Amino acid sequence: MVRAVFFDWDGTLADTAEASFRCYVRLFASYGIAFDRETYARTYSPNWYHTFREVGLDEEHWRDADAQWLEHFACEEVALIDGARELLAALAERGVANGIVTSGSRERVSRELAAHALTPYVRASVFGCDVVAKKPHPEGLLLAMEKLGVRAEEAVYVGDSPEDIAMARAAGVYSVAVPGTYPNRDALLASAPDAFAHSLAGVLEVLDGR
Repeated sequence: MVRAVFFDWDGTLADTAEASFRCYVRLFASYGIAFDRETYARTYSPNWYHTFREVGLDEEHWRDADAQWLEHFACEEVALIDGARELLAALAERGVANGIVTSGSRERVSRELAAHALTPYVRASVFGCDVVAKKPHPEGLLLAMEKLGVRAEEAVYVGDSPEDIAMARAAGVYSVAVPGTYPNRDALLASAPDAFAHSLAGVLEVLDGR
């Protein structure tokens, strides 16, 4: 029996891909680094330090770059992925707990959840600041399960990146891949998730089938 479904935020429930791209362009321009669509596709990872490293940003600038990116992103308007609200509501109606495990900052993601009135649907959240090891390390997902008191076999993780799938696998949790708007669709398909849904609307079908 599935007692909890945990979600990635960026790209899975929130359509942040274009906003992220715009913020990267502005951020890297401040360091004299050109950033275009091809570079975005080549360097994208939910671990943004991978992107920093790949574009050649010296590590001494990473702390300042973090602050700049968040400042830029605070000016963006973030929409939900189609079906996000309906899926969270449907799971809550079934008595299944919703959780968020994201690499994003607590302040930003909490603000976006509140802006879309999703906070009441989320029973547990783990943000990037809550863990030492980023995805695909399972620390965040294990912490979220501990918060809700559920075992791995009672949980499902839904994400849009290969790092999400690898994290779920490392935690022993059933994984559902849902392609989002970030440039990682091929890598997601190759990550061997336990199930694949073409959209959030298909996640309930996957759960029912399981």
